Formats: sequence, structure tokens, C-alpha cells
Amino acid sequence: MRLVVIGSGTAGSNFALFARKLDRKAEIIVIGKEKTMQYSPCALPFVLSGKIPKLDNIIVFPNEFYEKQKIQLMLDTEAKAIDREKKVVITDKGEVNYDKLILAVGSKAFVPPIKGVEADGVFTLKSMDDVKKIKAYIEEKKPKRAVVIGAGLIGLEGAVAFKELGLDVLVVELLPHLLPTMLDKDTASIVQKHLEEKDIEFKFGVGVGEIIGSPVKAVKIGEEEIEADLVLVATGVRANVELAKRAGLEVNRGIIVDEYLRTSDPDIYAIGDCAEVFDAVTGERMLSQLGTTAVRMAKVAAINALGGEEKFRPVFNTAITELFDLEIGTFGMTQERAKREGIDIVVGKFKGSTKPEYFPGGKPITVKAIFRKEDKRLIGAQIVGGERVWGRIMALSFAAQKGATVEDIAYGETAYAPPISPTIDPITVAAEMALRKFK
Repeated sequence: MRLVVIGSGTAGSNFALFARKLDRKAEIIVIGKEKTMQYSPCALPFVLSGKIPKLDNIIVFPNEFYEKQKIQLMLDTEAKAIDREKKVVITDKGEVNYDKLILAVGSKAFVPPIKGVEADGVFTLKSMDDVKKIKAYIEEKKPKRAVVIGAGLIGLEGAVAFKELGLDVLVVELLPHLLPTMLDKDTASIVQKHLEEKDIEFKFGVGVGEIIGSPVKAVKIGEEEIEADLVLVATGVRANVELAKRAGLEVNRGIIVDEYLRTSDPDIYAIGDCAEVFDAVTGERMLSQLGTTAVRMAKVAAINALGGEEKFRPVFNTAITELFDLEIGTFGMTQERAKREGIDIVVGKFKGSTKPEYFPGGKPITVKAIFRKEDKRLIGAQIVGGERVWGRIMALSFAAQKGATVEDIAYGETAYAPPISPTIDPITVAAEMALRKFK
């Protein structure tokens, strides 16, 4: 069996390692455009800020580790085409035959067609090379003011990194509030207030019309021209589907796969940022461009490429971040999205403390739990707080994955100790608030 992987990122690297665990004899070849195997893209803003001291620290394993596992690496190599009839991948360094092919080609930063976006001093934050370029530019040009276009996760994490480096920062977002795919306006406002207290400025509901100068001198936002000498474009990513499309595979926003992660060609699988999966709430196809999803897809695809029949479960897109000292966790349906899609919901929301009121050091925490009206099931949650958000959003996400109802959360057993948590946990109280509305 010869397994060929196109893509050396999180999905491709993990596929190779899982496949090797399952089959010690299979021939495994990884073709990748970059010079290293898997590193953590989510860590890039923290390398930029200096919290992670060296860029090489985010490489998960050195290339030699894979080679010791008898995984053949073809790095710094670009796959140009796939001949499905001959079962051959054509690269810029020759042809590679395959029995099963795994497309783990990832995504690319989306750069909107803004006038001047090619100017010196305009960057994306998607790769190790991006970080190298930004750090070199900051060292050489000593910029004073950064404009970040886009208030999603990467935009906000980049904004925090720039602020920690001593720059003035303005974030511009076309939609009405920050983290628009993850949070509702009420929870987003908590995050916005916190970031504004750290002197990060925001402009919402307006786009960037032009980037002026090269190197950058100013940015035109609506009718206003604002001085800036560094611009970060963080307007999302797009799945890399071109190679699959040229090969005649079925594609949409991403490469279309079935529940076994097979493409329209049964000998070709697609995993990671490039592949469409199924939404756990609506059942519709969606992109889940998270590292955690990529790893789970890699495991399932490895089993199936080697003859198994493992299904990849629909996703809730559970995610978390930390901006300065504020944690934000989320998964599933937001109230705003439910309204757009015509889903009737009941919302439970509670603002409290991470510790009992009598115990010093407690930090504010807000829990918003969203339940589907027809079956009372938990279909989404948002938690914003000063600490211990991670465990709570994980608990609610696991509960949602098991089909938990509002009663399950409201009457669930939680842990209590004064230095750690209140007697009645904030997630319990949020569910109780929703349960009252149901009754």
C-alpha cells in the first residue's frame, strides 16, 4: 500500500503519523510546499509578540522524526496536478504514484481587492514566513501605528501582539461587532470593552477603501484618512481547492467529502482546512478550519485509507482564545445565526464570578447557553471571563455532542471548592435561566 499525502501541515503530518501507527509496512510519502513538517499556525501571533521566543519552537517534530518513522518527505515541493486514471501526482520535482491519495492542502489567507494592498508594510499572518517578514519590517522601519483589517480570531490576536510590542492599534471590521462568527453582540461587547481598556481602538460597520503609500503611510477608512505605517490583513482564509478542481473532484467552498472523508474519487481523501464537513446543528456542509478538527480528520482518514470504515462526526467548531488576560470560549450556534437560519431557540445567560463572592480573587465570567426550542437540546454556548473558561466551554461542548438538554445541564453534577469555583457553577445557573423560560 502506497499512501501519498499532499500537504505537510497539521492534517497531513498527523495523517502520516497515525497511518504509520496503524500499518508498519505501508509506504507513506508526504509532499509539502514548505520546508518543515507540522507547526502550529495558532501560535504565530504569540511568536510575533515574543511570548514564544523562537519561531522554531512551534515546529511540533523535526523532519528527522518523520524520517525515523520511515515516512518519506518531499518538502519544498509543489504538487502541480493529479492524474486520477494513472493514479499519479505530478510535482515540480517529478511524478509520484499512489494507491490512496490524501489531500491536506490547507487554506490561504484571503486578501480582498483593496487599492494599495500590495504595498510594502501590508501583511497577512498565516505562515512562519509571514511572521519573519513582519518582525523584520518592525525591526527595520520601527512603525508606530498598526491598522488591522478584520476582527476575527487572527485579527484580534494580531492586534494584541502589536499592542504588546508597543504600537498603537486600530481594528477595522466591516460587520457590526468583533468575532462575528463566534459571538453575539452582547458577549462581543464584553471583549471589546476589555480591549479598549488596553487602548486598542475599533471601527465597525465600515471597510478599508485604500492603503496609501509604499511603505504604508495611511489607510482610507470610509471617507476618513488615518495615519498608519503597518497594516495586517486578517479577513479570513479560503480553502485551497484549485488542485482538486483541476483533477475533476467535486468542490464547493471546500473539497466535498462524505462521512468517511472520501472525495468524489473513492481513492482520494481530503482532510483539514481544505475539506468540507457537516455542521452538528444544521447538518449542512461547512468548513471547520481548526487545528483540532484537522487532527481528528487525520485519524479517521488514516483508518479508512487503510481499509477501515470510520465515520467522521459532525462538528460544533469548539474554539477558545485569550486576549491579554481575558478568555473567550465558544461553540455551535449563535443567537444571531439562529435568527438568520430561522431556528427557534431559548437562551440562558448568567454573569457571575469564577469563585464564591466571599473568597478573594474571583474574576467576572459570563455564560450564554443556547438551546433549540423544539427538543431543548444545547446547540451553542459562549463564555467570556477572566479565568477557567476552557474547562467550562469544554464541558458544555462535550454535553452538546452527547445531545444534552437544558435539564441535563441545569441538574448536572459540578465540582465546588472555594478557591476554585462557586457552589452553583455559572454554567448551571445559565441553564437554569433557560429552563425557566421553557417552563
